[in-house]
Amino acid sequence: MELNELEKRQLFQVEGDCQTKVLDELYFTARYTSDPEQRNAVQNLLTKLRALSEKECMDLVKDVQKNYQLPYPPRTIGEMIAEARQRSGAEKLKGHDIMGLERFDPDVHHMIICEVLSHQSTIGSKGDRMRLFLTDEGYQKALDNQEQGHLKIKNHAKVKFGRLYYDRRDRTL
Repeated sequence: MELNELEKRQLFQVEGDCQTKVLDELYFTARYTSDPEQRNAVQNLLTKLRALSEKECMDLVKDVQKNYQLPYPPRTIGEMIAEARQRSGAEKLKGHDIMGLERFDPDVHHMIICEVLSHQSTIGSKGDRMRLFLTDEGYQKALDNQEQGHLKIKNHAKVKFGRLYYDRRDRTL
């Protein structure tokens, strides 16, 4: 599929981990941008992506995010985050986005990054790496799932007013 420069730039900084999330994010970008050139590019991109299967769409997104280079230094927060993710080679985690609204919920006190180990897990599919923002009750359920061998918690942080306080900073994810 042939994409122009503006379309590639939009895909470079999109955060979704499935076709539906990618399309939703692009839809809201088109709806709320004040730049008519950007709106047209995103609407054209939406038309192209809707015609693809889930796998084809996500393969295209991953390829752009891995190989695309901005023709200038990053200007927006989305571009800076995308460039940092590309430089680090970090894979996208499923579950909650790092800046998702769940993080700022006053009842949320824990953030975990975990790997799903079995098909019996209530979250995700076997092999998924996930980020989740959890209440105390949700965190206890995650610990119970880990004890039963359904998932492995790789990292934990306490969450207070949206700020993350990691238990250990030296862990490799």
